[in-house]
Amino acid sequence: MSGARVSSTGASGTGVSVPAVAADRGARLLAEVTRRIEQVLGSVAGIVAAAESIASAAGRPPQGRALRRGDFAATRPLVAALLREHAGLAAGAGVVLAPHTAADAPRCIEWWWAGQGARIVPLEVDLDPGSAEFYDYTTTDWYRAPERTGAPALAGPYVDFICTHEYTFTLAAPVRQAGRFIGVAAADILATQVERLVLPGLSGLGLAALGCTAVLASAHGRVIASTSARLPPGVPLPRSAGFVPLAGPGPGQPGPPPGLLPWALLAIPGG
Repeated sequence: MSGARVSSTGASGTGVSVPAVAADRGARLLAEVTRRIEQVLGSVAGIVAAAESIASAAGRPPQGRALRRGDFAATRPLVAALLREHAGLAAGAGVVLAPHTAADAPRCIEWWWAGQGARIVPLEVDLDPGSAEFYDYTTTDWYRAPERTGAPALAGPYVDFICTHEYTFTLAAPVRQAGRFIGVAAADILATQVERLVLPGLSGLGLAALGCTAVLASAHGRVIASTSARLPPGVPLPRSAGFVPLAGPGPGQPGPPPGLLPWALLAIPGG
């Protein structure tokens, strides 16, 4: 009913409530955002399949041979297709190999990002451990989570100083050869692109239509998008805000996240 309200005890301990219609719209908005992110994951899965096929063919007896960096250049058409299909959401994509997977490259990144117009630009990074500019991708959350869990993961938001120089999410899935982890296939999504999805809204929905101060937050309690100028992307969600979860788990709440996208849509009544 239009007059019904959803109540909760906020982080400050004060009982607060928001209209039930906001909770309904919020749940639909978060479901639509999740659907869009999972579409990108579907394209990443295609790159995983191609990379695993390349690895399997190279290791197949009796003419099995060591993998080489150039083998994975064959994934470039799939990366280009991902960036075209998800233009305005995905900013870069590619394959990142575990150390010593390629015989001719101790570390290897085959990564492209969307340049001006329709150009696909290769990413150039310093992979020399002896260099002051060395980029050790094996320490990143987007690499370590799929390596540890064997499942796709979404890392961020974080400031990507290597490629986008903006708040970024990275969606990554493990690549295997004969069951052994050999790297990840991944795609970058800019936080600003997620903002564009949820502020004006998808399918007629949007944060501004919820009738309250609304925040899309990561599982670690960082703002992804909000209707408040005091809560820009990347900042920690204030514990004193008295937020009400509209959809998804509240940041820091116990229990397993619901699938790949453990984001929460929150309301701050009177915020």
